[in-house]
Order: sequence, then structure tokens, then C-alpha cells
Amino acid sequence: MENDEYFEKMLKFILQREGGYSNDPTDLGGETNKGITHRTYDAYRRSKGLKPQSVKNITDNEVRDIYYNNYYKASGADQLENPQLGLYTFDTAVNMGVGIAKDLLKQSGGSLDTFEKLRRDKYQSYADAKANQKKYLNGWNNRVTHAKTYAKDTLPSKKAKPFQLGIEMDVDKNGNVMNYYNRGDLKNMSKQEIFDNLPTLTDQALYRLGHPTGHAANINNIKQEIIPTVHMGPQKASERLKGLRFEQLTKEELDELLEELI
Repeated sequence: MENDEYFEKMLKFILQREGGYSNDPTDLGGETNKGITHRTYDAYRRSKGLKPQSVKNITDNEVRDIYYNNYYKASGADQLENPQLGLYTFDTAVNMGVGIAKDLLKQSGGSLDTFEKLRRDKYQSYADAKANQKKYLNGWNNRVTHAKTYAKDTLPSKKAKPFQLGIEMDVDKNGNVMNYYNRGDLKNMSKQEIFDNLPTLTDQALYRLGHPTGHAANINNIKQEIIPTVHMGPQKASERLKGLRFEQLTKEELDELLEELI
């Protein structure tokens, strides 16, 4: 199961609402534990090559796996950019079925208010169709209200973009992928090849000085391998040594920097 921070928060709400084991003869879901019906649990166990057993014995890992794959992902809640709408969809899938959740999502056009109204109307139609379902209507509507409050208080209206470590260290100032040359590459280059690649080598040297913790080679290799080879012309010490920590500077470099700054 993937690590999904939004799923974790949504699942917490689901489990709070579903409670523990129940076997109400008027509940259309039948024998249920933590919101998982015995039919769903039997199908899950068979899909894993396991023998069916009472849903009373369902484990926490099985509960999470079922909710994640059979409801969260199956309903499309995981793909929604609005986690609040994701909770509406996920919770509806659990309480009313994946097909209904997907249908209400489509009809809502992505509107939270429209989804809420459609869900309440659907519950009302259940109560109108079967007299023994009317006793659940208040509880169903309360669940919609609680989902709305929980979503607003706990979830953002838009997913944050994941932090992708290293991207800014692998592209140049124009967004192009950097080509890194190590000591072996430079030794094997002819004078013409060095001349042809001089712009890239210069960008690499400047980039790496500004990002000393960046790519594979360390800052000492940069100073030894690239800078002596690439003739960048006169440059201030503060520019040439930009990004280095004091402990990375040689005594000569530190003296040069101090002379410029004082």
C-alpha cells in the first residue's frame, strides 16, 4: 500500500463513523465489522488465497488494505486534486457503494455543495423506498454533516505538490538536464572536445559552486577537476567561492576572500 497522507486522515474519519462489529438483521449490509461487510471480507480473503472466516476476526492490516483498494482507489478518490471532495467520495463509497459514489461525483461536477445535496437526496430515496430504512435516515444525514465538518477542518481544498528532491540540482538555469563530467571524462577529452563543451562545463562549474551538496562529486573534486580546466576569466573570490562553507575553504582562498571583503 502506498504512503498517502490524505488516505490516512480520511481513514481515521471512516473508522470513527463505522465503529465495531454489528449484525443488525435490518441492515442491508448484514454482518459487519469496522464497516467491512462479511461478503466483502469473504471476497477479499479468497482473492488472497485464504479461507473465508468471520468478519469478527478481521485484522487492522486487512481493514486498511480493503479500504484503500476497494473503496479509496476504486472510487477514484485518490485521483482527486481536492482532498475534501476525496473524503466525500471515499465516505460515500464505503456507506453507499463505489458505483453510487462515482455516479454522484460525476453528477456533482466537482462541487462539494452539489455532492452533499445529491448524497442527502439519495439517502432520502432509500428511506422512501423501504419503511424499515427510515430509522437510519437521521444517522445517514448526520454522517454527511460530520464528513463536511471533518473535511473542512482537517483536509486542504487542493493537494500540495510533492517535494521532488534533486530536480533543482539536475537542471541548468534554463530547465535543461545538466550533463555532469567527472575527472575521467575531462582527462579523456581532446582540446577540441573541451572547447565544444566549454559552455556546459562552465555552467556545471558555476552551478556546482552554488550547490556544494548537489550531485555525486564533492566540492573538492569540482575545484580540482573542472575549474583548472575551464578558463572562465577573472572572477571575484566572493563569486567564485559562492556557496562554500568556511571549513571547505583553503587558507589561501579564505585570505583572498577576506582581502576582497575588508
